[in-house]
Amino acid sequence: MPGRLHRSDEVYNHMLVRIADGEWKEGDKIPSESQLCKAYSVSRISVRSALQRLQGQGLVTTVPGIGSFVSARPQEGPVRPRMGSSITSAAFLEFFEFRQAVEFKAIELFVVHATDSDLRNLRDLLGRMAACGDSDRAAFSALDYAFHMNILHGSRNSYLIGAMEPYAEQYRHYLTEIVRLSPKPVPDLAQEHEELYRLLAEKKPTAAKEFLLSDNAYYHVTVFDTHNR
Repeated sequence: MPGRLHRSDEVYNHMLVRIADGEWKEGDKIPSESQLCKAYSVSRISVRSALQRLQGQGLVTTVPGIGSFVSARPQEGPVRPRMGSSITSAAFLEFFEFRQAVEFKAIELFVVHATDSDLRNLRDLLGRMAACGDSDRAAFSALDYAFHMNILHGSRNSYLIGAMEPYAEQYRHYLTEIVRLSPKPVPDLAQEHEELYRLLAEKKPTAAKEFLLSDNAYYHVTVFDTHNR
C-alpha cells in the first residue's frame, strides 16, 4: 500500500516515542533483540535497523555482550553536563574487567565462607550509607569502598585480597568517580547496595554478579562513555 511505513520504521517510531516520553529513561536497559522481535512481531533485521538509527542519533548505546541502553532523549544534550572525569571510557572498562577477575570470584567464595560477623559488617555499612544524603557523596564513596572490600576479605582468599591491594587507591578513585558523577540520588545508590547484600545473604552469587555487571554497564553508558565521546 502506498505510504505504508516499513516495519523497521514502525519499530523505530515506537521505540523513539518510548524514549522521548520517558517510558525508557536515560540509563535504562532496553529489551533484547529477541524480546523486541516478539513485542513488535517483526524480524531481527527490522529490529537491528531501528536500533542502528537510534544509535546513529546518539539516543541508544550498545555494549557488546551486555545489551543496549538509553543514552539520551531526543532534542536534549548529553545525559549529564560534561563535568569531566579523570577516568576514560576505555580505562573504566579495563578496570571493570579486572574487578570481574577478582571481585566476581570473591563473591563466589563469600557466599561459601562468609561468617555472621562478615554479614553484620556489611549491614552496618548499609546503615551508614542509608544515612547519607546527596551532599555526602564523598562520605558515601568511602563507605562504598569499604563495602566492596569487606566482600573481598569475606572470601577468605589471601591471593584475591593480595591481587587487589596494589590497586586499592585506583579502586577507591574508580568508585569515587562513579558516585560523584552518577545521575542517581545517593538514597538510590544505597538501595542498590541493599539489593547486592540481599543476593549475597541469600547465597545467590550468579545473580549478584549479574547485578554488578548490569550496574557497571549502566555507568559506562550514562557517565564515562558520555564524558569521553
